[in-house]
Amino acid sequence: MDNINNILKKSILFENVTEQELKDIIEFSKTRLISLKKDEYLFYQEDEPRNLYILIDGAVQIEKTDVNGKRMIMNRFDEVGVMFAEVYVYFSDKLYDYSCIAIKNTKVFAIPREFFMNIDSLTQSYNYKITQNMLKILSRKALYLNQKVLILSSFTLRQKIASYLLQRLRECDGKENKKINLLFKREELADFIGTTRPSLSREMLLMQDQGIIDLDKNTFTVLDIQKLQEII
Repeated sequence: MDNINNILKKSILFENVTEQELKDIIEFSKTRLISLKKDEYLFYQEDEPRNLYILIDGAVQIEKTDVNGKRMIMNRFDEVGVMFAEVYVYFSDKLYDYSCIAIKNTKVFAIPREFFMNIDSLTQSYNYKITQNMLKILSRKALYLNQKVLILSSFTLRQKIASYLLQRLRECDGKENKKINLLFKREELADFIGTTRPSLSREMLLMQDQGIIDLDKNTFTVLDIQKLQEII
C-alpha cells in the first residue's frame, strides 16, 4: 500500500496533500484497487459512471464506437499516476460516451464519485486542496480536447499528421532530431486522427522522403521543425 500511496502523491489530484491527509482521504472515500488483464474492459460506452480512476500500473485506451461499428481512439494513458474519467464524477445523469480497455495487464485506483459530490464533508484544508487540484485537472483536459479538435478539424490528412506530431513534440519537450514515441501503432493512430491506415502510412512515408520527419516503428524524429510547422 505504501508503494501505491507514493504513486498517488504524484497525481495532480493530491498535489500539496500531506501523507496523513492522503491516508485519511483514502479511508474516507472508500477507494479500491482494480486489476485488469490485457483486453479487459474497465467500463463500457453508456455505462453509468461510478468512479474517477488513477493509473497505478499498465496502460488503458479510451475508445468510442459509432453506430456503424467504426472505432475512434480518443486517448491512451500509460503514465503512472495519470487520472482519467474525471469529468463524469460531477454529472448525476450522464453515461460514459466511450469505453476504456486495458491494453496490457493493468492496475487502477478507483475513487467513488460520492467522494467528490460530498467534498464539503471534508475538513477545510482537504476541501480547498482537492477542489483547486480538480480545477487544474479539468483545465488541462479542456486544453487537450481543444488540441484534439484542432487536429480533427484540419483540412488535409497531412495537416492532421503535422498537428499531432507537433503536439507530441510539445508534450515531450522535444526539439529537432529527438526520437519521440507516437503513443499509437499505425492502425490506432489512424483511428485517432480519423483516417485509414494505408492513407496514414503513405502520407507519413512521403513526409519522410521529403526530409521532414524520420520514422522508426512507433517512434518519429522531427528533422525539419520549420517545414512541419508550415504544413498547418
